[in-house]
Amino acid sequence: MGRAALVVFLVSLAAVPLSLAVLVRSALLVYRSLRHAYQDFQAWKSVFARYGSRLTDLLRAMEERARNMAAEGREMRETVDDIRDFLEEMRHHPLLRTARLASRIRR
Repeated sequence: MGRAALVVFLVSLAAVPLSLAVLVRSALLVYRSLRHAYQDFQAWKSVFARYGSRLTDLLRAMEERARNMAAEGREMRETVDDIRDFLEEMRHHPLLRTARLASRIRR
C-alpha cells in the first residue's frame, strides 16, 4: 500500500508542470477574449456616441423649427388682430356712416 501511495504521489508531482501550463494557457485565452470584447465594446460605444450626437442635433433642430413656427404663428395672430381692429375702426368711421346714410336716402 505504501508503494502505491508513493507512485501516485510522484505521478501527481510530475503532472504539476503540465497542470500549470494548462492553467496559464487558459488564463491567456480568457485575457485575449476579454481584450477582444473590450475592443468590440469600444467600437460599439463610438458608434452609439455618433448616433447619440446625431439624434441630439436633430432634436435641437426640431426644437428650433418649432420655436420658429410658434413665433411666426404669434406674428400672424398679431397681424390678424391688427387687421380685425382696423376693420372694426373702419366700420364705425364717420365717412362710412355718412356713405351708408346717403345710400339709404338715395333708395
